[in-house]
Amino acid sequence: MKLHEVRPREQSGRDTIDRFRAQFKAASLESLALLENGEMERVYCDIHEDYVVKHIVNSKSKYRFVQVKTKSKLNHQYTILEIFGLKKKPKTSPIHDLVGSFVGKLLLHVDKFGDACVSIEICTNVNFDDEVEKIYKEVKDKLSPTQNTMALIEETKKLIPSLATKSNSDVIAFLSHLALTPRKQILNEEEDVFVSQASSQIFKYSEINLNPLEVKQIIIQLLSLIEDRSAVPLSSSITEKELDAKASVHLDDILDILCISRSAYYVLRAGGDDKAIKSVSILQRMLKRSGFSDDTVDTFAGFKCSWEAWYRTNRHDLLEFRLAVAKNKIIKIAGKIATGQIDMGSITEEISNLTVQISKDLGRSDVSEELIFGAVLSELVKGEAQ
Repeated sequence: MKLHEVRPREQSGRDTIDRFRAQFKAASLESLALLENGEMERVYCDIHEDYVVKHIVNSKSKYRFVQVKTKSKLNHQYTILEIFGLKKKPKTSPIHDLVGSFVGKLLLHVDKFGDACVSIEICTNVNFDDEVEKIYKEVKDKLSPTQNTMALIEETKKLIPSLATKSNSDVIAFLSHLALTPRKQILNEEEDVFVSQASSQIFKYSEINLNPLEVKQIIIQLLSLIEDRSAVPLSSSITEKELDAKASVHLDDILDILCISRSAYYVLRAGGDDKAIKSVSILQRMLKRSGFSDDTVDTFAGFKCSWEAWYRTNRHDLLEFRLAVAKNKIIKIAGKIATGQIDMGSITEEISNLTVQISKDLGRSDVSEELIFGAVLSELVKGEAQ
């Protein structure tokens, strides 16, 4: 008899890990939304709920409380008993069990946090059955409540003392904080959909052209960050500052993981040219790798920009053949630098000689050494980006 031939006594450990992994994936994608949603301030991990999203609206804190629920059987449909604790044919007392249901636990946040609670949410990789969907629609659209919705209203009045004497419409308004998100494929055990969605954001907010392995490494770092922020023990007397540091993910945490500088990120957020940003970033990384100071890097980046501006302005006035010859010479020097045949410390003579040649080839007297060095740097960036 071999190990695989005997059915394990229990799989609860593996099931628990899968549930946590789904929770971390959902929180990871939510954290990436910090890159684009200006109102989002941070994502809290495994505090009050699986994760909580904090928004700042008109200088006030608003929270979304999110529960992540998964099933390995993708044809499962959550019932009104699981979601609301409502029993179709109750045989014992108490009749219903809202307090022990998914929604019952979430509703306590609406009561405790008041106006600061924007929504309570259940996201899952499977579906809700028709009865759940019907209750949800009646609450959201404020429709005339049918039997199950009326039962939920009565149970909510019992659960939340402040609602005991309120009207049904008041209870419906209270329940309308609920949001249900079915069929969220990123929560499945297969990683394809999650990796695809995460990768699109990572690619968008990266200054350099990443290969698939680099993207995968960033995703692993992101998941690790979420796991770390979900695992730190929290004391009952923790301060807001400590909670933020130990259990939340902020925009700065995401930028630290991604291949992008703060300045480039804000340019992209403002609708900047992502290709230009990637180009400048590649040059900065190359020069810093060679030991140049920030001031020198900025100066050299200026040479590159000057060349590209000069080329855009004058290329239509240049003879195509002569321009091709000149560019070939520029590319050769860039290639020598890239392969270490010329180091940046001994390039002065090469650039001086190249400037004389290019000036002669193009028949231009406005070609300076700075301009030609900028041309070489431009070709270096193109080669590095390929």
